[in-house]
Amino acid sequence: MAAEALDAAEGLAKAAFFESLWVSVVIPAAIPIVPIVYQAQGNPGKLWRAADGWKDMVDQLEKAQQKIEELTRRVSTSAWEGDDRTAFDGKMDDYSDQLDFSIVMAWSVIVALYILAVLIGVFIYLMFIIMTLLAIFATAICIAAGTIVGAPAALELEAQANQFASMAYKVLNVSSTIIEKISVGAAAVWGVFLGTNMVGQLFNGNSEVFATFGKATMNGADDMLKGALAYLLTKRTSEVFGANPATGLGVPLTSRVAPLTVPEKLAATLGTADTLNGGNILATPWANWGDSYGSEDDAGKKYVDKTQPHR
Repeated sequence: MAAEALDAAEGLAKAAFFESLWVSVVIPAAIPIVPIVYQAQGNPGKLWRAADGWKDMVDQLEKAQQKIEELTRRVSTSAWEGDDRTAFDGKMDDYSDQLDFSIVMAWSVIVALYILAVLIGVFIYLMFIIMTLLAIFATAICIAAGTIVGAPAALELEAQANQFASMAYKVLNVSSTIIEKISVGAAAVWGVFLGTNMVGQLFNGNSEVFATFGKATMNGADDMLKGALAYLLTKRTSEVFGANPATGLGVPLTSRVAPLTVPEKLAATLGTADTLNGGNILATPWANWGDSYGSEDDAGKKYVDKTQPHR
């Protein structure tokens, strides 16, 4: 149920982007919101499902631990003793400890993915509500400005709309900055747990852990490069809108008063193509480079199999 609710955020994010384009034409103070909405495109439901997938893996690891314990208890110490039995028990303990390290690391990923999925989903819902209100403002301004009687009211509406847009930009910019910092923090935590897992594996008898990690990294390098390329291109497009001075938490220090510039209009056009495409259109030629994993239902299993070091 949670994943389905988060899936709806993908469509709302697209709607919010197109609303931001319309609003930015009428309300200059809303222009800085456009790159925020543009970079917020995505489906947090996929993060939630990824966390579910990691939970399934933890279940399999725990079952493996239970099998190890069953195997150890199957032969009593009175029926088999001596150096061989001691070596056997030690090896089984090493295997169980290796699984413990893997389970702890997996839970760090699960918790982080669930938290990020919820935060991003809430942010997109908030973003959509704000942009819808601004779109209503922009439409009302245009309607009022189209009549002689309503022209004075249009000026008053525009002033109020610019004030509201400045407040909305502050809320969205601070929220996106916090989510970005949490994401960086989560990545750092994953790195610590990954390093701890690898060291734990090494000291519990897995002498090939570093070679295994290196091989798996090389097997997944094409996907990492494609993701990095799409991110950099999207980031560069959003930077065309410029960066308003802000505090470390993203609180804006100024408000936008100038209308859209020609480069910003071109960036908005490119952003429209990216949003309709479901990803950065400039990175599309590279999308088919590397391996394909088929439909979304079995893509995860195929990806895991492909990145295994035995390949």
